[in-house]
Amino acid sequence: MDVTGDGKIDLLSGCYSDHDPMAGLFQVLRGVEGGFAKAEPLSGADGAPLILPSSVDEEDEAAGDTAMLDRICTRPTAADLDADGHLDLLIGNFRGTFAWWRGTGPGRFAAAPEWLVSSAGKPLAVGHHSDPCAVDWDRDGDLDIVSGSAGGEISLALNLGSKTAPRFEPFETIYAAPEAGPEGVQPDDRHVRRPAGSTRVWVDDIDGDGKLDLLVGDQFTLRIPAAGVSLERAQAAQDEFNAALEALQRLFDELDPSDTEAQERISKAWSEGFDAARKARAPFVDERMTGAVWLLRQR
Repeated sequence: MDVTGDGKIDLLSGCYSDHDPMAGLFQVLRGVEGGFAKAEPLSGADGAPLILPSSVDEEDEAAGDTAMLDRICTRPTAADLDADGHLDLLIGNFRGTFAWWRGTGPGRFAAAPEWLVSSAGKPLAVGHHSDPCAVDWDRDGDLDIVSGSAGGEISLALNLGSKTAPRFEPFETIYAAPEAGPEGVQPDDRHVRRPAGSTRVWVDDIDGDGKLDLLVGDQFTLRIPAAGVSLERAQAAQDEFNAALEALQRLFDELDPSDTEAQERISKAWSEGFDAARKARAPFVDERMTGAVWLLRQR
């Protein structure tokens, strides 16, 4: 997308956190001849980097660490939501809500964003890790929002306002979250048949049949026997690993929450025990965090 309005395609990215206090900035890699320039943070009309505000009172002790959930793991896309000719920024985050920075010109944005609220008067939200894609899903001339989530479901919020004044319905699920996969060690990856968790979605007519499809990235953990190891031996090693973690967890179950010294001691013991259990399993089980890209064709 041409975020900067110079006629060249740019790359736009959020991040988990790149700020103190914790916040995910928004980076643009400007398109240049032969590639892209070094990433630089986007700023608002006040010259300050774009940072999502918290939706809770950060001075409220009851909010605890949840205050940062609005600001981290930012996932932006650029689209002209209000049809004024300027690209806006539509943002997802860790909490699962959505914000909108109005564009004021090529590569320029308002100083402060607006949190999107549904027509029901509540924050527009999915499960954790909202990941918006703006698209005219119902072909009525305005932009709707399709989003992935941490749980794996894909949701749609229809714009029942207008092209210039969007008003979104609460999200409805258009692709259900997957059921839990098989436990334990598997012989290979053939049991992975559909998108799992942490879905990220793009919408387009991928196969050219006139219907909008979903291009979905996901994340899952794959456990298969290490090279030369039988499935039975690998599963035994996994069982030993699970038993070690259960024993470590019992340390916390018996802990007095007010005993801070014991907490530090047990946390250290847990970390060391986990590392030892993982090293003992490593020769037998190949565990990797991985993912796939899926094409979901609309019927």
